[in-house]
Amino acid sequence: MFGKRAFQIFLVLIIMVASLAFTTDAGASSYCGSTYVVQRGDWLAKIARKCGVTLSDLISANSWTSYYHYIYPGQVLNIPGGWYEGPGYYSCGYGADYYGSYYIVCRGDTLAGIAWYFGESVWTLAQHNGIYNLNLIYAGQLLRP
Repeated sequence: MFGKRAFQIFLVLIIMVASLAFTTDAGASSYCGSTYVVQRGDWLAKIARKCGVTLSDLISANSWTSYYHYIYPGQVLNIPGGWYEGPGYYSCGYGADYYGSYYIVCRGDTLAGIAWYFGESVWTLAQHNGIYNLNLIYAGQLLRP
């Protein structure tokens, strides 16, 4: 009975080790385009490694990160040395994709100006995008009306 149980545990361990050995992280070996949309669970060093750039280069390309090191899902980061993604690529300003229209905040934009552009109130735009401080938006931030 003990020998049978030991053999079962040994087989389970072999299968676990084999599955870990053949698991690859496809994201770690891929390179990003000229922008990267932050996903849940991302942090700056992880994005830099995933996109094949150094952390200091990533921070330099996104100047606000030297002051505010937190990022959030949906935020658009500039990737230094990234390749052009073709149609549908917007560095800042209005755009549209599968989920609808969006606006990537440009340097000098205000939440009130973006809300006026979409014909919405500032409060509605802030609520839709989870913005709690109406005076705090960042260049490269993705907003949806």
